[in-house]
Amino acid sequence: MPEYVAEDYAEALSELEDLEYSYQHYTVAPSPEALSEVVEWLEGLSFEFDADELDHDNLATCRRLKLRIDSTKLAIRNLLDKDVVSMKRSLISLEDHLLSGTEEFPIYLQKGSMLYLDFASQGQVVVKLINADSRSVVKTYAAKKTISDSLQVTNSAIYLIELAPKGNVYVDVDVRQGNLSMDQFSSSKTIQTETVQANAGDFRATKVNGIQMQPVFEEPKKITLRSQGKAFFSGSSRSVVTVNVPKGAVDLLYSLRISTNEGDQASDGQFCKEMSETYKKVKFLGLPVYESQGNKSSLIRELLNNNVPPREEEAYCNMYVFTSQDQAKKFQDGTPAAELKYNVDLSTFGTQSCNGRIPVKGKSTIYLGFENERFRYSNYLWLEVISSVPHTEYYQNKYTLGDL
Repeated sequence: MPEYVAEDYAEALSELEDLEYSYQHYTVAPSPEALSEVVEWLEGLSFEFDADELDHDNLATCRRLKLRIDSTKLAIRNLLDKDVVSMKRSLISLEDHLLSGTEEFPIYLQKGSMLYLDFASQGQVVVKLINADSRSVVKTYAAKKTISDSLQVTNSAIYLIELAPKGNVYVDVDVRQGNLSMDQFSSSKTIQTETVQANAGDFRATKVNGIQMQPVFEEPKKITLRSQGKAFFSGSSRSVVTVNVPKGAVDLLYSLRISTNEGDQASDGQFCKEMSETYKKVKFLGLPVYESQGNKSSLIRELLNNNVPPREEEAYCNMYVFTSQDQAKKFQDGTPAAELKYNVDLSTFGTQSCNGRIPVKGKSTIYLGFENERFRYSNYLWLEVISSVPHTEYYQNKYTLGDL
């Protein structure tokens, strides 16, 4: 027998033995799980061969195995057809599950099958069965602590079991499906959930307090800070950048790249784009836009942490945040910073490349002052600033079917 046929033969024989064993296990201890295991072996077992490549004896051997496989599968399937109707396949099983807010669980139900729902809770929970495909509520169980119900499924579709508690509540949930044919029982489906953007008023749309980000400058501000030694002859070791705050903005987000080399990098000018792309990835994590303590944003902090500009060990400067034009002008004219009023919390000293957040607190203009205190080395700065404006967004879950 050719080697590749011998390998297929041995594999098929092993799988046949596994099928027979799983069926014997099922007859001793019938359960939906044991039945599913038998069905899995039934669906996966097959043996094919090319008769033209086998001599008479090997062909007879392969035919005997194929006949044994086909007859065993047929016999087991006929026996299971009688049992599967009475079996209930588990769809949702929760024990001692804490609900702190509304949760929904997608399931796929076939037409003509039976849905069995058993529910128990310590407090009151509104339970709904929703047809996600037709976007309609099939049944509502209003504020009950226990439910034991069954109903026949009228349409094959993706359904949602929605649990809406009054307060924090522990629940036990058991959802099963019965009255299935063998084909229905073996055709298990997975459900992929995707969160997509929606409009106000759309089916099951959820409102999210998000942000809109726009660049304040058309392109990065490129600044040269002469060293203290060179500034003695020409140029300046200081610079001030005026930032006009867009209407509605509550924060300015900046990216500051500092280098001893005046060459541009591919990442320059990409701050807003990269922040927006990160925002799309992390905004569904449940991070609040603004926290109550200190008005610091978990979401914005997450965005900035993922978009730190490249750093050079030998490149650093001081950055001062002024809210007064007069103080910013005095800084530009050379007044020592120690004699000026600037925001100590937002200013940084000896900073390398960095990014950060500046709350504008109703200001229409912010002034950023930069100073190079080094005697020998000049610094080159690339400054990008984007505005952050609170924005209401809407999202909904999109459900699609896939095979297991």
